[in-house]
Amino acid sequence: MSSMTTVGPAAVHRLLHRDTVCSVFSGTVATAPTDLLCVTVAHERVDGSRREVFLEWAAKLTGLAAHPHLSPCTAVGLTENGRPYLAVGTARRTLADLLSDQGPMPPGQVRALGVALSDAVAVYHRSGLIHGAIQPAHILVGSGRHLQLTAYDVTAPVLAAPLPPSPYTAPEHLDAAVAGEVAASPAGDVYALATVLYAALGGRLPWVRHAREDAADPLLRAAPVPHIAGVDCELTDIIGAALSPDPRRRPTAETLRQQLTRLPLAGPPSAGRRPDSVAPGLLPRRGLRPVTVAVSTELAPYRPSRERIGLRPRLRSIATATAGVALTGALLGGAALATYAATNPESSGSLCTDPAALAGQIGERLGEQFGDQAESVKVIDSWCAADGQFVVATVDHQGGTGGSGDAAERLAWRIEGEELVVVGDCADPSLPASITEFLGC
Repeated sequence: MSSMTTVGPAAVHRLLHRDTVCSVFSGTVATAPTDLLCVTVAHERVDGSRREVFLEWAAKLTGLAAHPHLSPCTAVGLTENGRPYLAVGTARRTLADLLSDQGPMPPGQVRALGVALSDAVAVYHRSGLIHGAIQPAHILVGSGRHLQLTAYDVTAPVLAAPLPPSPYTAPEHLDAAVAGEVAASPAGDVYALATVLYAALGGRLPWVRHAREDAADPLLRAAPVPHIAGVDCELTDIIGAALSPDPRRRPTAETLRQQLTRLPLAGPPSAGRRPDSVAPGLLPRRGLRPVTVAVSTELAPYRPSRERIGLRPRLRSIATATAGVALTGALLGGAALATYAATNPESSGSLCTDPAALAGQIGERLGEQFGDQAESVKVIDSWCAADGQFVVATVDHQGGTGGSGDAAERLAWRIEGEELVVVGDCADPSLPASITEFLGC
């Protein structure tokens, strides 16, 4: 295969994520080399009617009227060998980062945020498009805290990868999300946007009581949306109406914009002190670390292996059906990593900046852990996690438990100098939550 380091007009620099549907890269274009891009490329070539469906969607996206709160689409089309791609502007921070740094926003800011984003979503809907993944991790924060909605490929033909249920999934789409299907609607976008606004206002999700709530439980979504202490009750009432479990009772994005615009914020606040902290479930999760793009390798067509049953049989059900309050959608699917290139800083540790050294250390640790069976262990993916303090990996272990079948296993090591020390005790209180969650502790 010939070397390919460009996708359309974009030069790609780092592979961020690869799944069964697409690969996601960071990139730039020659006309604006300092502007960061997220480039999503499908593994599958398309022709015939599927090609026409994608190009029709692409025409709608490029035909969008310029909007200050929609991330610009730099390029969309087909590669020379017929694979759909999308290049969208990105930024170094997201709303999730902003909330984790400064805490909940004042009511006036949240109303302004709601007016801006609902207007952007209304423009998107009027063009015949549905977003499908509105959440804090997909709202970019540019210079001057200018906010823009991104991650357009969640519902794109061919590029779409199903996301697991998250706190931002509308109740009517939970079953599809659990089943691993792509489901989205204008009413679902309004629900997700209202969830974002409530979270930005109160520092928590509207229907979550504790961190182990099941995001796929529709009964939770049927509970009344509580007022937020110290916040104008009319504001939370408007947001609560957009969180109705019945999509027919939710306002359109345009109506929500009008309601928020007319709200004077002069009504009585709910009793109590306004929250000043953000619940852990709203903090951005760390995803895959970027790696340097090798010549012709990273853009090669994806060749999926057959499904394997892992040593931890509950991991898949946990990942798809029990997202809790974490931003699960920020990890899985090409679109979910749309801002990762800019938002996840490089680790300062030499192991994390030297892929060869990291691979060597992982190989040694696998040899120690699996002994004579190490040759049958295949590393599916590995990356530095928890701000470069740990290395995690997913491996295929042929032979499985008891020596029958194949198995997938998740492993983690603590970085100590230039060495990796295996994480063998999930109960270790010093382990970050992201590591215990990855291991399924």
